Amino acid sequence: MPHPFPPPIGPEFDNCNFWITGATSGMGFAVAHQLATHGASLWIMARNGQHLQAAAQQLRLAGAKSVTAVELDLTHPHLFECVNRQVDNVTFRGLLLNGGGPHGGSSLEFSAKDYDDAHALLLRGPALLLQALSPQLERNKGSVVNLSSTTVRELNPHLPLSGAYRTGFTALLKAFAEQLGKEGIRVNSIAPGYVRTEKLQELQSFTAQQEFGNTTPENLKKVEDSWAHLSPLNRILEPTEIASLCLFLFSQNSSAITGQTLVADAGQLRSY
Repeated sequence: MPHPFPPPIGPEFDNCNFWITGATSGMGFAVAHQLATHGASLWIMARNGQHLQAAAQQLRLAGAKSVTAVELDLTHPHLFECVNRQVDNVTFRGLLLNGGGPHGGSSLEFSAKDYDDAHALLLRGPALLLQALSPQLERNKGSVVNLSSTTVRELNPHLPLSGAYRTGFTALLKAFAEQLGKEGIRVNSIAPGYVRTEKLQELQSFTAQQEFGNTTPENLKKVEDSWAHLSPLNRILEPTEIASLCLFLFSQNSSAITGQTLVADAGQLRSY
C-alpha cells in the first residue's frame, strides 16, 4: 500500500510532547515557539532557571498546552540519570538537540579543559540525552533533530573545536539512526550557516577583534557583510527559518528521511 498522505503540521503536533534543549534563546526558543503555536506540550531545558521561567511564560502565551521547565546543563556529569528520573511515564513525539558551541580560537592554543568542555557540550551530553529519551521516543515513533553547523562540512578557521566535535557527533548520529530506525525513530541533523543569534553576535565580536583589532560598530558591520556575501542570497538567516525546517523534520511530511544532515546556509556551501 502507498504511504498515507501526511496530515497538516498543526493538528499533527497538538498536545504532543517535545523536549527542547537550549530553549531560552536563539534557534532553540524559535523551535519551541513554533511548536507552541501548534498546541504542543513542551519540556524546555536550559541551565539558567530565571531564563527558563521567562521563556516558559512566553511559550504558554503562544499556545503551548503545557510547559515543563528543566533546569539542567548538557554537560552535567549525571545527565542521563537526571533525565530518566523526570520522564519515566512520558511519551515524546520529538527531541531537539541544541546547544551553544565552544568559544573561538586557534587550534594551537586550546587547553585540555577547552577540549573536555567541548566534548561534554557537543558530543557526550547530547548523546547521553538521546540515550535517556530513546525509550520515550520509541513509544510514539518519534523524531530527533540535531542542530549542528556548516562546520561539519567546511572549516571555519575561527571555530575549530566546534567543527571537530560537531563532526564527531554527526557521525555518531548515523549509528543512532541505524539502530533507532528499527523502532521507527528518525534521527536527522540541520547544519545552519550564519543565523542571527546571541552566539553569532559573540562570534562577530571575536572575529572583528581578530581581524581589525577592535569591535567598533563599523568593524562589526564589516564582519556581518562579509558573512552575508558568502551566500547567493546575500543575507544572514533568521532563527525562525531554521525552526520551520525543524518542524518539517519532526512532522510526517519527512517520514522518508533519516540519518541525514540538511544544510541551511542560504547557499553558502557549494559542495555536493
